[in-house]
Amino acid sequence: MREQAALLGAKTKNLVEASAQTHVADNSPNINHNFLLVVPALDYAYSLFAIWHGPGIYPVGVMGNKYQFGTEQEFIDWLGATLSSPDTKRIVSNLLAQVAA
Repeated sequence: MREQAALLGAKTKNLVEASAQTHVADNSPNINHNFLLVVPALDYAYSLFAIWHGPGIYPVGVMGNKYQFGTEQEFIDWLGATLSSPDTKRIVSNLLAQVAA
């Protein structure tokens, strides 16, 4: 996820960047990762999705829905589809428009 996050800034001339934040919830064995779209000029961050996994990394689950991936390839396929989806592209375009306004 961090590798993918690093690519977005270059594509948008750093007007919209991405960040992956990691934290452990209280009283939970899971590790949580939040993928954020960040607009530095607006001091704004949008959570695109969040995932969780245990200490063994797999399975990986997507918070807020039923998606769960048992292998690295399944997760990579989902991540690629999510980041290149029309919804994600629309959100990035809207954020870019806010910076240009």
